[in-house]
Amino acid sequence: MGEGANRLRYKYIAFKYTRKVNPADALHSAWDSFGSWSQQPGMVWRPPTDVYETPDELVVLVELAGVAEDDMAVTLFSDLLVVEGVRTQASCTSMNACHQLGIKYGEFRTEVHIPFPVDNEKVNAEYKNGLLRVTFKKID
Repeated sequence: MGEGANRLRYKYIAFKYTRKVNPADALHSAWDSFGSWSQQPGMVWRPPTDVYETPDELVVLVELAGVAEDDMAVTLFSDLLVVEGVRTQASCTSMNACHQLGIKYGEFRTEVHIPFPVDNEKVNAEYKNGLLRVTFKKID
């Protein structure tokens, strides 16, 4: 094999949010606070959201795996749907090492503009298997 054959072919970055660590404290604090690296305090993440329409409805599908129904709020304004809440992280004290962090924890919020008139009396929300599905009946 030629030069560079032992190099990694792919670079994986597991953290969207990073923080600076004082080199003198790096070894001491790295494992004590690694769970907070995935989501900085005060930062709000946006869950993956699909918005599509059928002949009769507008459908909003929000992925919220691991979020309890009591930890989310769904609010409908005249032409705006707001889904917000918090996904709490399990205790990290029993972990000896972390090999990958990719799940976002903490506060989340997504806003979906309702692009056409809908019947506000015929809105249905269902939370099943980690997916929140909100359907709006179109006004003809």
